[in-house]
Amino acid sequence: MNRLGLGVILGVLFLFSQALAQEKVLRILEADKLELRQEEGEEVYVLTGNPVRLERDGEALEAGRATYFRTRKLLLLSEGVRYRDREGRLVEAEELQLDLSDESFDALQVRLEAKDLLLTGPLCQRVAGAILLERGYATPCAPCGQEVPDYAFRAQEIVLYPGDRVVARGVVVLVQEKPVLELPVLLLFLSERRPRWEVGQDEGGFYLKAALPYVAGFGLGFTLLSYYQGRGYGFGFDHQGTGEAKERYFFLHTPPDTFQYRGEYALKRRELSLSALVERDDTREKLTRFRLEALSPGSPTPQDWRYALRMEGFLDHDPATPPPRTLQRLPEVEAQSPVLREGPFGLQAGFILGRYLAETNPLNRSARALGPYAEAGRALLSHSESLSLSPWPGATLRAENRFRGFYYTTQNPDGEHERQVDWTTSASLRQSLGGFSVEVGYARSVQEGETPFRFDALPQRRSHQATLALGFQERPLSLSLKGGKDLEGGRYLPLEAQAALQDPGFSLSLYHKRGLEGEGPLETRLEGGLTPYPFSLRASLRFDHPKALFDPLLLQAGYALPGGSLNLAHRHDLNGKGALTTDLTYALREGVAAYTLRAQRDWQADTLALQGQAILGPESLSLRASLDPKALGYALDYRFGVAPGPLVDLELSGRYQEGFRATNLRLGLTQALPEVGFRLNANLHLPEVEDKDTYLKDATFSGGVELWGPRPADEAGEGAIPGLSLSGSLSYTRQPQRPEGYALSLRNFGPTFTFLGRENTKLHLAALLTQNLPGKPLKPRFILVLDRCCWAMRFTLDAAKGSVGLAFLYGGQAAGLLLSEEGVRQGGGP
Repeated sequence: MNRLGLGVILGVLFLFSQALAQEKVLRILEADKLELRQEEGEEVYVLTGNPVRLERDGEALEAGRATYFRTRKLLLLSEGVRYRDREGRLVEAEELQLDLSDESFDALQVRLEAKDLLLTGPLCQRVAGAILLERGYATPCAPCGQEVPDYAFRAQEIVLYPGDRVVARGVVVLVQEKPVLELPVLLLFLSERRPRWEVGQDEGGFYLKAALPYVAGFGLGFTLLSYYQGRGYGFGFDHQGTGEAKERYFFLHTPPDTFQYRGEYALKRRELSLSALVERDDTREKLTRFRLEALSPGSPTPQDWRYALRMEGFLDHDPATPPPRTLQRLPEVEAQSPVLREGPFGLQAGFILGRYLAETNPLNRSARALGPYAEAGRALLSHSESLSLSPWPGATLRAENRFRGFYYTTQNPDGEHERQVDWTTSASLRQSLGGFSVEVGYARSVQEGETPFRFDALPQRRSHQATLALGFQERPLSLSLKGGKDLEGGRYLPLEAQAALQDPGFSLSLYHKRGLEGEGPLETRLEGGLTPYPFSLRASLRFDHPKALFDPLLLQAGYALPGGSLNLAHRHDLNGKGALTTDLTYALREGVAAYTLRAQRDWQADTLALQGQAILGPESLSLRASLDPKALGYALDYRFGVAPGPLVDLELSGRYQEGFRATNLRLGLTQALPEVGFRLNANLHLPEVEDKDTYLKDATFSGGVELWGPRPADEAGEGAIPGLSLSGSLSYTRQPQRPEGYALSLRNFGPTFTFLGRENTKLHLAALLTQNLPGKPLKPRFILVLDRCCWAMRFTLDAAKGSVGLAFLYGGQAAGLLLSEEGVRQGGGP
């Protein structure tokens, strides 16, 4: 095709895309030819290509031919149609008609992939987000590479709902493509919410567990059933709502008398927000904890009145143990107004009324008489008022009053109801005239009273004062003088004077504080700085007159480097001690490389500390050293690698004192890949003055690593090699005082052999140990898993518990769900 023809097609495609973009439904990615028609007064666009590629709000479409009827908003695709929707489901068909107005479609001769499930059928429709397949066939074994699926089903009607559930009617279940069972209705889940069965034997005898899913108009979940020989039946459910609110309800009874339940509800709307929680877990504590909060409005604005209802507490089911001393609200209501403004005046008020069970205040004599945990009612009233105005040019008047009053139902020894008050009032009037200013201030603050509770106790405080401040500011000079009187104690406040010169190239500040009640000078501070770029110099000094002592003189110097900096700081005592510390810091960055160096000299302790680091892309080298009159301490660290790994860390450390001492070489190796993740740390003792031997002091390993992968047999059935991996946690510690000389701690640690068979069949054999060694006989937990990809069976033999278990799971990636440290998990249980 010549350039002129290509340009014409691209121009027309651009116009076509603009026409469709007005409807915000479709975008053309690739096409070879465009034809525009008029059929019965309707614009019809015909695209052909190899293939035509389209995109629509996160959905991808491919076909050899695409016809768009603009008036009816219909898109007709044919010749190798591929359609991937927003949920990741792939529809392949001979023909597909998509209605862009309501997102419904009709398709012929369909092959549909939805997560781990393959569905096929002659006719497929999508209405209101649900996909209907008539006379369909479905199997989860298609991605497993099986020549004949282990199991599948045919149905008169299959409905694939948005999310993760499939409902089929008129079902014939197939095993190895042979019919074995007919069902009126079949329910499937395409997530981890799948049926699970487990049968086994523990120290108490035989047991059977089942988690069976269900779906209903009000939600979906699991029915949990179990039987324990000689102990009784267990039952429960795990329900999740599907409406506007977030709902999750879990209940499980395990014989003889263990209960676990948890109920959660959360709804947030503009006018109302509601959240509630009730939970109990007898495996931890026999308490039912509950919490409720209702807010109106649910999403408030600054102009809204706000209301709240809260309840929080617990029910104790075990009187033999003391209850926890946590705060309980039984209940609490709150109302708060918005900030009401009228001109320069603002007002806000609120109250909280509630009854509480909480720890008592140990500083309150009447509260101590109630015991360490008591109940009482409380009302908290609060209001705040503010005023801000300019009564005349150059004047600013501000006033604020804040009050909180706590009122309790308890009484003090005099028979009066207890109360607390937190009350603050402040006001100021400032007048400016050119560079001069004068400000008069008043402030009163009171915190007093008694409370029976520890959680809201306020420190006792009382302050009452009036102040006068004078100021002058005319760049670069700034002067201020401030004084006042303590109206509570009838004493004058110290006089504070400050003078400052501020310029872009320098700064100088002098501060002096003097008492007016015979104290004389109290404090004097002097600070100065010069910043002639690229240099910066700074010095600061403070003198405490009552103690007749100088604070350490601080001298700082800096030099700005291209991509870095050099800084020097020195602290010097002027009271006779002399030099204190000197710090030198250097930092530089060049591309991916970075260098830092810090040296500190402590003149009083006669020590020198040095820290340096060089980062060279994925590698880094750091040195830490400390020198004192007795020894030289050192630590050299080398790291390399980039996350997720592997990351290697080597550190050599020790000290030199008439020979090498405390010498250690530490090794750290970390990898965080999804398929292989582990952490290894080891500490190797090197020869030193007191111990000439080299040995491993301690080591820890956690995670999982595949030593080598499995290899299947050849066509003659020979040459199969099982894979080997290690997983769990292992800790080694050298202990010379023990007869063995060491101690091992194992947590689910051991090897797993994997045998790879035909059609992606895997057999996993694991032997895991959870115990401390040596000195105890080995009691491993053996796990045998047959993984056929779309179903798995697991057999467990635990020598430590004396139990045997058998579990079955269907669905894709079955063994991935079964092989976990927790073992077989029941349906969604917390």
